[in-house]
Amino acid sequence: MNQKKSILTEIIERRLPQILGVYVASVWLAVEIADWMSERFDVPVQFSSYVFVIMIAFVPLVALLAWGHGRPGRDKWTQKQIMFIPINLILAYFAVTTFIKPTELTTQPELKLANEAATEIMALTDVQTGEVVEYEVAKSGMSQKVAGFFWENKTGDESLDWLSYGSMWMVAKDLMRNPIISIQTPYDSSSMMQAITSKGFERAVGAPLALNLDISEDKDAQWMINGQITKNDGKLTFEVSLYDVLTGALVTTTTASYDDLLFALDDVAEQLAAVILEQANIPTNIIPSMPLSEYISGNLSAIESVIGSLNSITIDNDFPQGIAHLQAALADDGQLAEAYVLMMDFYRAMGDVEAAKQAGNEALKLEYKLTPRTALKVKANYYAIDGDLDKAIRVLENWVKLEPESADALQSLGSNYIVVGNRLDDALAVYTKLSEIQKSNATALVNQARIYRLKDNQEMALKALDLYQQTNPDKESPWLEMAATYMQFGDLEKAKQSYEEASLLSFNKISADLGLAKLMAYQGDVDGGLQAMDSLVEKSATDSAKVQVLAEKEVLLYSTGRVQQAMAVVAEAKKLSESYMPPLQIQLMYGAKEATYLAYLQDYEGTWAKIEAVKSELKPPYDSMMGMVEVTVHELRGDSEKAAAALAEFEAFTQVINLNVYNQFIKLSKAILARQNGEYDQAIELHDQAITESKQSFLTLNTIHVLDDMLHKKAITLFQMGQYAAALETLEVVLKRNPLLGQAKLLAARSHIGLNQIDEAQQLITEVEAIWTDANPDFKHLVDLKEVENELVAANS
Repeated sequence: MNQKKSILTEIIERRLPQILGVYVASVWLAVEIADWMSERFDVPVQFSSYVFVIMIAFVPLVALLAWGHGRPGRDKWTQKQIMFIPINLILAYFAVTTFIKPTELTTQPELKLANEAATEIMALTDVQTGEVVEYEVAKSGMSQKVAGFFWENKTGDESLDWLSYGSMWMVAKDLMRNPIISIQTPYDSSSMMQAITSKGFERAVGAPLALNLDISEDKDAQWMINGQITKNDGKLTFEVSLYDVLTGALVTTTTASYDDLLFALDDVAEQLAAVILEQANIPTNIIPSMPLSEYISGNLSAIESVIGSLNSITIDNDFPQGIAHLQAALADDGQLAEAYVLMMDFYRAMGDVEAAKQAGNEALKLEYKLTPRTALKVKANYYAIDGDLDKAIRVLENWVKLEPESADALQSLGSNYIVVGNRLDDALAVYTKLSEIQKSNATALVNQARIYRLKDNQEMALKALDLYQQTNPDKESPWLEMAATYMQFGDLEKAKQSYEEASLLSFNKISADLGLAKLMAYQGDVDGGLQAMDSLVEKSATDSAKVQVLAEKEVLLYSTGRVQQAMAVVAEAKKLSESYMPPLQIQLMYGAKEATYLAYLQDYEGTWAKIEAVKSELKPPYDSMMGMVEVTVHELRGDSEKAAAALAEFEAFTQVINLNVYNQFIKLSKAILARQNGEYDQAIELHDQAITESKQSFLTLNTIHVLDDMLHKKAITLFQMGQYAAALETLEVVLKRNPLLGQAKLLAARSHIGLNQIDEAQQLITEVEAIWTDANPDFKHLVDLKEVENELVAANS
């Protein structure tokens, strides 16, 4: 009889420890391989978890099989062993479902999670259709801002010069299709273009790296793109560099060289986008793959014409030539949506409303080729051209919702709140948001200060500018804004101190010295101020800077009654403006000035001829905008009946096209007509309404003379009502900030005479005579001076 073996002996004989040991080692190796596969291949990261749990769950089956088959030699399978296999399978399933919480088994789920963290779906209501449209947008903090500069053509082939601009333009368009990336080039930003051309790079190509990085920093960009084009063995090569703006370090240089130029630029854009996203720890699989030939054009001749158009406008300011280039582009490719977008903007700048609207319609028919932000800009411009400013604002609000961290979007909405509807609180909220996303806070703080100025809050305006100056101690712009604030509130001495501080920081710049020249004239040295301005014109490096000086010189000459000299300055400024200002702006601004100055010289025949000449150059509805000048001329002549008729016609026109900015002038003219009709209470009410609107108008930020003129006109009404003290109180505000306004001093003198304050009146008349010493004999206000001098003689007799 055989002795029964112990359980330990059975385990050893059946080799159970060896088999289980080998199996456990296999589990470990399988898990390691599964982890490696998840990192290397398109395998879910939870794959190793499944491998581990399943293999551990089969340990009982392995142990059972080792027990039954572990001895050397052949063994038979028993019914128990066979039945245990499905039982263990059920056990393994139970273990998997219990211990593993499954995620969606997509490829690289960690990238999916990262995508969800980087972008989100936003639903917006289309202003035109009312339908809800979904957009993929960057989540807060994920936006990557890029500044792109034109590339150098080093092929030696001048026929390829257009590619210096076109390559960057096309790559920028490609990058803009990514919801994470936003990019600006000198085509998109006039400040970038001016910053380059003002340094001597007239064609905006070849600027040094340091300048480009400095400009990029001012634009709050995180990345900067620059490049060059070479030719090897007849094949073009694009060599493009990406820089970190904060450190100035070169991040990467990518090259592309293909027979297909568009394919090469597609490759460049894809490589740049991949690096930008990788640097920001954002997955690259959200890069759109649509080729340039699909959403811009596959016709290189058409694209070259578009670039020719952009250069004609942004560099040469030649709008007719720019339109001609776009027409050529559309002749080559009638589906080139970007050409219609540009055509809309250019026709609008030329004052051709119908052509602009037609181009806008064509662009929107091809909306599927445009980025969401471009489509929204087109819609906003279309509504603005059509006079539906409420819808234009709503479109811009959608743009801000779509890109809440876009300085471009926020700036557009904020400025439109100010310009279109005097929505100062809304604008302030927008610029507060802008200050939160800008590194330097420059744009936001400046605009906050300007809004506080419009709200008549000097303390808060200066508080914002103090913060701006503290964060930008090496820049002159905070001091210039402070000076403008002090000027508005009549503190000329502090304005002078601010201009002097700005001048110390303004090497080879003219704004601070121009302010000092104006203050020199205000403090009594008019000729010295004029001479300083002449020197600044010579010093100015650009036409726009020269015009800035000439505009102040013109106002100074008019204030001193030298109207003919002022008209000569207007002619000089108009000629210089043709190099950078849109045609419509030139025609309206300078045409109105020329007509008004002729009226002040009492050359009414010349005045009406000039008005008709300007109107003949303009297309509807802009030809009607000279109506306000017609009202002014009738008022100067004292013809209230014709002034009323012209005013009614102009008011009807502004209501049709929704020109809110003219409401202040309409109310002022109504106040003057009420005064002339003896309706003084109504006149004062209208004066106050006009002044309130003027204080809140963006025009006050550019020139305080508009508000001063309105206050002066109210003082005339108060004077005619016999309220001499109230008239003097109103004039005091004007003369505090503009001591050269002779008409205001003359009215103050008459008010003093009315109060029997003869000495004060005599002092003011003496000051007016000094101001108008060199006035033209036909200057209209000299007649008023003569009348007041006679009144003073009568009062003394």
